Amino acid sequence: MVFLAMVAGGISWYFTKNQETSLGVALAAALALVPALWDVQRKSQKRVFVELQLFLMRCRILPDDYKIIRNPPLLTLEKKKQELLDMATAQFQQSEKKLNETRHILDKFVGTKASQFATQKGKQAVWEGELTRAIVLFSDVRGFTAMTEKLKPQETIRYLNRMFTELEEVIAFSGGEINKYIGDAILAFFPFPVESAESCVKKALVAALQMQDGFHRLQTTFKDNYSESVNTGLGIGLVGGEVLIGNLGSARRMEFTLIGDTVNFASRLCSIAEDGQILVDQDIALLAGNNFRMEALDPVRIKGKSGTHRPYSVMGEKLSQGLT
Repeated sequence: MVFLAMVAGGISWYFTKNQETSLGVALAAALALVPALWDVQRKSQKRVFVELQLFLMRCRILPDDYKIIRNPPLLTLEKKKQELLDMATAQFQQSEKKLNETRHILDKFVGTKASQFATQKGKQAVWEGELTRAIVLFSDVRGFTAMTEKLKPQETIRYLNRMFTELEEVIAFSGGEINKYIGDAILAFFPFPVESAESCVKKALVAALQMQDGFHRLQTTFKDNYSESVNTGLGIGLVGGEVLIGNLGSARRMEFTLIGDTVNFASRLCSIAEDGQILVDQDIALLAGNNFRMEALDPVRIKGKSGTHRPYSVMGEKLSQGLT
């Protein structure tokens, strides 16, 4: 507007050479342009307001039967825009809250790692997984079959839930994660990066020792809470190495799991572990030697693996130097 008024004033000066006349012409031109510019701005604001309503309808923030306001009074336009924006903000916050609640539920049923992979890879019909290093832990209840013959089905479920709650807290506190419950067994894993392998082994073995303590502490209360006296134990096996973490199943139904020789080996060690025993392979034993008391057992044949393998039983943590 200023530019056009200056142009009009300049033309007047060119023909009249009179400063006052030129200023008058410029001022008159400016005043004449004000209504036109005001009308342009008003139409622009209304167009933006209509586009905002259409956008919110596409985002499902406004209902499908919403009547678009195309020509609101200019004095109330800003107020109506703010009302729509406040509505959109409230809807976004509500959606974010529901999303967080859904994630927490998913974490509870499939585990944090599984829900993260599902969120990142869920659009892929089949995801082949990722190769990573982990310490795999299997635990299994000894005498479980005999126990189920004595207890009522509801008591068996209550037994398992109490045990799993106790052991899951230990694993999670130590930085591990349960991948799945398999009947009375647990499959869990701990990160196992090369640069901090010894530290990771220590966390996993401390967790295994605490699992045994927690289980047998619960065992003393089982006799007083069930219709029959039960006698159960816990065996644990740990192996560290490469595992494939990924989806197993079909394009319609998948399960997040760990696969590989490391997983199979840990399962086999767990299967031969007696009540109270924590068995590890030689690699874990070497990494843990400075912090834990180990007992080398006789070599055994492991189903699915060639030759014999010597398991090591974790007896406990070593006392710190200077302590007796």
